[in-house]
Amino acid sequence: MRKLLIPLFAALLAVGAYIRIPVPPVPITLQTLFVAIMALTLNWKENLVTCVVWIFLGAIGLPIFTSGGGIAALTGPTAGYIWTIPVSAVIASLIRGKKDSRILDIMLVILVNLIIYIGGTAYLAISRHLSAMDAIAAGVLPFLVGDVIKMAIAVIISPRLRKEVKRLSDDND
Repeated sequence: MRKLLIPLFAALLAVGAYIRIPVPPVPITLQTLFVAIMALTLNWKENLVTCVVWIFLGAIGLPIFTSGGGIAALTGPTAGYIWTIPVSAVIASLIRGKKDSRILDIMLVILVNLIIYIGGTAYLAISRHLSAMDAIAAGVLPFLVGDVIKMAIAVIISPRLRKEVKRLSDDND
């Protein structure tokens, strides 16, 4: 049953790109909410496979990234955010392991967002020839309030999701 979580979360990442507020050069989306939930719910292997599936589907042209699909999306201004999503989800789930702590969940969603901000903003600065401050102004500041809300949502619902995933896994053993 856990294997169904991989296509489910890959689909949520894709749908999250379409639930957005268009703010150039990087729109505000629900993708980071789903990344945080994944990181707190799935194990590191499931997170890695989910992200590989999501990136592969986008690479072959499905318009599942905020900038569409295809190789151009994987090298355009938002590419740094795309490539740091698997890194953040895998690192957070490795740290979390099987621990179930609200404080740890809070620290991990902050870590997930920091990794995405750092990688995405650095690539944005390089690809757009922006200063560090201009890149932060474009790639971090517009997202802070929304990301705090998304982090809170992830921390609130993830413990329940973990219980359900564990229950489903136990029922199939």
